[in-house]
Amino acid sequence: MRTMTDEVPVDLVVNTFERTYREVLSPGFFEGLEDQNRRSFARKLALINNVHDRDDAVAMAQALLDRGEIDQFEMVSEHLDRALAVTGLTRDELEPLLHWSDCVLVAATLQGSPWMLYWDAQTRLVEPGDWVGPAIELMDRDGRVLTASPSWERPGDDGRRPGLEKETLEWVNGFSIGRGFSDQLFLVRRSELAAPIYRQRCLAQVRYPTAHKAAIVESRIDAYMRHHGRLRAIASDATYVTEEEQGHSSYRPESIGEGLRWARNAVLRNTLRRSRWRPECCTHAWF
Repeated sequence: MRTMTDEVPVDLVVNTFERTYREVLSPGFFEGLEDQNRRSFARKLALINNVHDRDDAVAMAQALLDRGEIDQFEMVSEHLDRALAVTGLTRDELEPLLHWSDCVLVAATLQGSPWMLYWDAQTRLVEPGDWVGPAIELMDRDGRVLTASPSWERPGDDGRRPGLEKETLEWVNGFSIGRGFSDQLFLVRRSELAAPIYRQRCLAQVRYPTAHKAAIVESRIDAYMRHHGRLRAIASDATYVTEEEQGHSSYRPESIGEGLRWARNAVLRNTLRRSRWRPECCTHAWF
């Protein structure tokens, strides 16, 4: 039985693209997310980004809208210019990895409820549960916390999550409070991201495997948080996994400039990994 905690309206925004839109825009997907999170959402929005057959994706989304399974669908490309204007970025700053960032920017700058749960199409909760309600209560009490999410790490046989524990600054009511940001699944006040916060530079950004190509929005938000005392809350009783294709992408440099940046970043990562001292912005960060 689904337990609803709907006192605070939250929009569910699911980003989908070529590899995932056929699943996301099928009947039952959004209802399944409500079941996973044990709550209903004020609005359920499908973001469609970077698909080969636009007409097919739109037809599937329209069918969901007609059945009342979603409240809205939008093409990322149609809202990107406004999103860039609001956040103070340009396309050139995000290329050649524009589609790693444009979806988050558009989601944040669309009209909707003050609270947004951003959900990558390949993400799911291991066990259902309402972590969103307690997270909102925590974030209302603690202005340091910008974003919240379930844990990315499953507990071991002893019940511990050593990776999470390493990044934890303090524990509050079942939440690990620490540094960092992930764009796979996160709860946030829309207004926090619909602002010109994305040009903060930070040495910690070199740990991202795409740093030699572009500073993606995930790393830009992380940089902003690290330099402005903003923190992330991780629900210790909720865990998510991603169903990404197996294999590792090396993001190989494709130009002399990228090669030079890759080599520079490798040196910086190795130095920070071995150093006994790190600048404050790089503490509690994996290198």
